[in-house]
Amino acid sequence: MKKIAVIIVLILSCLLLSVPAAAEIGVALRLDRAEATPADTIRMQVSVSGTRSRDGEPVIRGLESFHVSRGGTSSRVQIINGEMNAGIEYSYFIQPKKTGAFTIGPAEIEVEGRKLESKTVTLVVKEASSQSGADRGTVFIEASLSSGDVYVEEQAIYTVKLLYRVGVDNLSLGLPEIEHVTFKQLGRPGEYQTSVEGKTYGVVEIRYALVASRAGEYVIGPTTMKMTVRQQGGRSRVDDFFRDPFAGSSGRPVTVGSDPIELVVRDLPAGKPSDFSGLVGDFGMESTLEPTDLKTGDSATLTIRVSGEGNVQRIPDIRIPELAFARTYCDQPVLETTEDEDGIGGAKTMKWALVPEKAGTLSIPPITLSFFNPDAERYTTLKTPAYTLSVSPGEKPEMTPFQATPGVGKPAEGSAKQEVRQVGTDILPIHTQIGNLSVPWRYLATGWRLWLVLFGPLLVYLALLGGVKVYNRSPEHVLQFRSRNAYRLLQKRCRRLPPGDTDLIDAFTEYLNDRFGLSIAVLTADDAMRALREQGVGADTAERIRVIIQRLEQAVYAGEDPGDADAAGDLVKLVERVEKEIR
Repeated sequence: MKKIAVIIVLILSCLLLSVPAAAEIGVALRLDRAEATPADTIRMQVSVSGTRSRDGEPVIRGLESFHVSRGGTSSRVQIINGEMNAGIEYSYFIQPKKTGAFTIGPAEIEVEGRKLESKTVTLVVKEASSQSGADRGTVFIEASLSSGDVYVEEQAIYTVKLLYRVGVDNLSLGLPEIEHVTFKQLGRPGEYQTSVEGKTYGVVEIRYALVASRAGEYVIGPTTMKMTVRQQGGRSRVDDFFRDPFAGSSGRPVTVGSDPIELVVRDLPAGKPSDFSGLVGDFGMESTLEPTDLKTGDSATLTIRVSGEGNVQRIPDIRIPELAFARTYCDQPVLETTEDEDGIGGAKTMKWALVPEKAGTLSIPPITLSFFNPDAERYTTLKTPAYTLSVSPGEKPEMTPFQATPGVGKPAEGSAKQEVRQVGTDILPIHTQIGNLSVPWRYLATGWRLWLVLFGPLLVYLALLGGVKVYNRSPEHVLQFRSRNAYRLLQKRCRRLPPGDTDLIDAFTEYLNDRFGLSIAVLTADDAMRALREQGVGADTAERIRVIIQRLEQAVYAGEDPGDADAAGDLVKLVERVEKEIR
């Protein structure tokens, strides 16, 4: 047993040692949208990556024109493809006090004695549309471009927004297909609420990096979105009884489209530098040489890192000039890409090993890289500093002279053979008898043990397969099991402290779906009351649950205090009454 324990400890140690160090520590500031109205509540998030330790709370600049409320803090640890990534996320809700364009940030935080700072973000606050405007309907789609006049290979942010006032499911987005124009989705879709013409809409926002590879005038759009809009009004119990539980929610198919957008793409101006590779964006270059003092035969490492935002895939593999005094060995370049709401960026790291062949003070000339900056509308050349290597003579290897007797380079004539003698032993034992080569586990090759080794895995597989078949019962049994355990699962989820407003709504939605065989995706207070009344729940109980759900919705979407410290307990008690009334 001790040997087995030692082996397990060694295996676990190897696995832990094989996990590389955490990623570099950084901080990022994000908003769930780029445009809003004074009636909107915007979700703001500060993410610290590379560590879970902290020396204090983040300080965020530029919030003087907003009402701010705290949303919560969460930490995470992920191991993906052998790489460990830890982090902390701080959530806030902000509401504008006035209209205008505001620069928020940077977010500053001290981690492990280091002061980290994020980039800034821009939020445009526009006046909400008046109620006298034309009603755009319950579902519509909007598309916009960050700029309608760009250069070839310059990124423009293409934003698609679906606005809805009814329940929608089965969303399917169709982007326009345009020759020489590509779309790259930036992150996951965002969801929030906004006010349009005095009405509250839910919003699904998707952002893309749009890049044109050829100059010209283009028409972008329309972008279409297909969906299922849930029917208004109630259903009878007969309809629910005969409805296929796996067919999804009932509704009507709807397709909406955006208005077309004009885009002008200009060719890059004349005067391209000789080393221009088509790199367009905003980039910087860093370089290091270590060590700068060494001996001949030793090696120094030259590292160049090019980073920024733009078409990072066009960062060239830099070639350093030939050095007459040293041999150079190039490593494989490493390209890392990043995506955020501002577009696509990344960095390319290139390394060379320099091995000087002579002593002295040796110079490495500057290395240049050119790119086009669309914001400045000019070509920019980056340059590394000139480096100097101080090389001292290395130690020459000692040579053992060849000793020979009469005759240069020849053995002595008539010399006698020396007796063979043992000068050492192998670290492994030498077997001198055939019996030592026998298999110590030979008893496994005979009797019942042999059959166990051959057919044991098959028996285990068949047992597991049978268990899976028993577990995956018929849909009717699955629905009955979920219905019986719906109330118990709701109690368990509500006992988790502290339950958030969104968690309570999700828990109650899951209860309704499991208890009554529904397929509600987005639950509103009116949906909850209507579903309960259809199942025979009393009007008083259904109305009290509707009030709780409505109060939780206001807390979620407006960042307000629901005013009830025991919302979870009240909800569980009311659901207990529901269980008694439907029996």
